[in-house]
Amino acid sequence: MSTRPPLETAGFDLELFYREHWRRRPIVWRGCGPRFLAPALDWPDIEALERRLERTPPAAESEARVRRRPDGAVLFVNQAQHTLPELADACVKLAGLFGWDECTADLSVTRGRGAGIGCHFDHSDNFVVQQQGSKTWLVGLPEDTEPERQRKRMLETKGFVPSGRLPEEPYSVVLHPGDVLYLPLFAPHEGLEGDGGDGSVSVSFSYNARSALSRHLKPLLSALSREPAWWQPLPLGAPDTDRLEDALRRALRAVTDAPSR
Repeated sequence: MSTRPPLETAGFDLELFYREHWRRRPIVWRGCGPRFLAPALDWPDIEALERRLERTPPAAESEARVRRRPDGAVLFVNQAQHTLPELADACVKLAGLFGWDECTADLSVTRGRGAGIGCHFDHSDNFVVQQQGSKTWLVGLPEDTEPERQRKRMLETKGFVPSGRLPEEPYSVVLHPGDVLYLPLFAPHEGLEGDGGDGSVSVSFSYNARSALSRHLKPLLSALSREPAWWQPLPLGAPDTDRLEDALRRALRAVTDAPSR
């Protein structure tokens, strides 16, 4: 299988990133990890976290979710900003830098050559910051995921499994400590620990995409419930579609013009 590398650069240019890469194609920033998280997590930090999680797993109501392979080769903590204060601080900083309303963090720890969580795609834009060890990434592009699968992921369809389908010639890149890889939303990707097998630690900072449905549907229903054309009893004959449409447009304008919360 032949591979082609993503664009690599030693400098972080936010304006260039948004203009040429955001939700289009991956990019690697070599040595720019401290812009995202400093100081880096080291093995004593990880081992202390593992001991704490063993003693006191996250409560059922906690947003953090922990997945472990029985053989100990993989630890994955989703929403890890709820378990490590330094990740929570980094999320606040990155949200301000990128102009997001929120930022979350996932922690991936592997021990053993080829260990990883499998190929998948996300409905978030991810920035993988390598902390310890190395990891080889195979990455596709957003268009490599079919629109129907994108739709199901955005709607978080019950029972849908967002497994990834890499193209025949995916991007291939090896991350070392301090390197950052940007993964566009919907792009299939898989990260595998490098040949050394001495262990890998990485943090993925993410911005979860929003749809008009998720952002506006509930406020729109609330606005329509105040429109007489929409709450009054319908006549026995055909409804007055012009009146309904006018009220719908009014409600939609009121909702979409309102400032985001």
